[in-house]
Amino acid sequence: MAQSLSLTQGMKKTEIIINQDSFPAALRPYWNQARLYDSSCSEAAQTIYIDGPQRAFLKISRQGTLSREMKMMSFMHSHNLAPAVLDYISEQGRDYLLSAALEGEDGIAERYLQHPVKLAEVFGASLRIIHSLPILDCPFPSRLAEMLAQSERNILRGYADKAIIKEDIKAAAERLMALKDSGLADVIIHGDYCLPNIIMQDFCLTGFIDLGTGGVGDRHYDLFWGIWTLQYNLKTAIYKDAFLDAYGRQDLDPDRLELCRLLSGFTQ
Repeated sequence: MAQSLSLTQGMKKTEIIINQDSFPAALRPYWNQARLYDSSCSEAAQTIYIDGPQRAFLKISRQGTLSREMKMMSFMHSHNLAPAVLDYISEQGRDYLLSAALEGEDGIAERYLQHPVKLAEVFGASLRIIHSLPILDCPFPSRLAEMLAQSERNILRGYADKAIIKEDIKAAAERLMALKDSGLADVIIHGDYCLPNIIMQDFCLTGFIDLGTGGVGDRHYDLFWGIWTLQYNLKTAIYKDAFLDAYGRQDLDPDRLELCRLLSGFTQ
């Protein structure tokens, strides 16, 4: 799970001092009168929270790796569902993605976890909002096809996420091939629909973050991860029904949900 780009009570942060000369000149004005905190939670990227006149988050990763996230964030921001992109710089082997900090707390803030039914309901209703967006102008219109292609490549090299693919890998691969034509790319998907990636104020949605794996895909991919994150973060599966009822279980297809479980297990 990725760390939320929001100002949250539970956000891990360690105050740091940086060498400004090691960063692009365009970013340096944001350091003025600001305290800086490392809030990274992934080895793939460093995240710096900038607590200044312009509260922001700066994500730093290998050059070219944050381009998708920047484009999806900009698309979702155009629908008032994601932070504004303040700057994106790709140079000298690194990507720098600077985004405004959303107001609120992420879905694993203790105050939300203490009310799990309401949290599951808001989580489901918020996913419906994403899936109701028009797919026109989405920068990644073939996300489902990309996932299927990546899964097939990973199967050939013997990769599977054992936390998801708990059965025999060969049998799971055969099941994926049998179901692959059942998928429908008909909605905008978040692509990493986990509780840390939804930002709320008093249970009211303010936006989503960590959108780098989003695009036009099958709604069941987000539904699978929504079910998974509720069980993972709440330590029980009993809130699945509240989530699905709030989303609208009339649109749930068991075969497509199974397809998306397998896709989740064979992609990275």
